[in-house]
Amino acid sequence: PAVQWALEENITQGVGGGRYDPAGKVTRAQAVTFLWRAAGKPEPTMKKNPFTDVKRDQYYYKAVLWAVEKNITKGTSETTFSPNDGCTRGQGVTFLYRYEESPAISGGTNPFKDVSSGQYFYTPVLWAVANEITYGTSDMEFSPNATCTRAQIVTFLYRDLAEK
Repeated sequence: PAVQWALEENITQGVGGGRYDPAGKVTRAQAVTFLWRAAGKPEPTMKKNPFTDVKRDQYYYKAVLWAVEKNITKGTSETTFSPNDGCTRGQGVTFLYRYEESPAISGGTNPFKDVSSGQYFYTPVLWAVANEITYGTSDMEFSPNATCTRAQIVTFLYRDLAEK
């Protein structure tokens, strides 16, 4: 249902030839654009683009500016967003967590040996699991550095935004 929802809501399209490619890797630009579209394509108000690798004529330009403005992402450095880099599972849940304005989480324990306190994605991962937005790749691993697939990122979005 997540992929169907994302297609029907114009959050994403297929890759051509009638295919969605659920196992395909998602870039940082795609992940932020999917979230921006799910949010209704809000117009960013910031006028200065801080990133040298995000050009005005790119499909993700407004999405990236909006995400920075809303503190959803800060980029990979002060001057780069790295739009073509793979979006990791840790980044994907962090984008959503920040979109939801970093809600407090209560209770629960961290079952993942690859998610440690102090990592930027620690609280977002625990929040995502507590809210059944995602689960680990196994009972004891989240795989925060693995690149998100197209199916995973729209499932995260669907469980957070559509099922509520």
